[in-house]
Amino acid sequence: MAWFNLFQKKERENQTDIPTSTELTLPTNDTLQKPDSGQFTVETKGIQLIYNYLQQDFEKKGYDDAHISADEGYKNDNIQLIKYDLEIRIHQIKTYHDSLKKDIDFHIQSRSRAGLIDLVDELKIKQQDLLDHIQKVKEIEENLKQDTGLCARAILAYKRGFMKGMASITQSYLLSKKF
Repeated sequence: MAWFNLFQKKERENQTDIPTSTELTLPTNDTLQKPDSGQFTVETKGIQLIYNYLQQDFEKKGYDDAHISADEGYKNDNIQLIKYDLEIRIHQIKTYHDSLKKDIDFHIQSRSRAGLIDLVDELKIKQQDLLDHIQKVKEIEENLKQDTGLCARAILAYKRGFMKGMASITQSYLLSKKF
């Protein structure tokens, strides 16, 4: 019996040296950092990348930026950076969508030749979803060029936060002083 217990003890010790699947957590395609951090991992793909970016708290960012430098030029530069960052994400998504579209088209053609009708029908549904996402990205891109839509919302929130930050500086510095 002692030999059996000794073997079990060694087996348990060896198992603790090998990481389990729960310890080896690899990022998935939907992995991202907190939306309000403004940084995303490369695994975030598709239109969700835009939505996550636009859901940031731009008002807080504007408020914080006003406390760093309450300068109109600084505010305008940061607004331009918001637009450029959104433009970068749009280009990333368009590249991803183009590649995915080619993959889906290939699978539809090859599975059609193989006679997999149900699978082809499912792929066509995915293809239509992708085309809908591509259209939404085009609309967001057009809105970005015209300063309307979701982009305008982000910029308005940033400006509002910046103005609140400037007001906060004035209130805490000048209005609290007694004359």
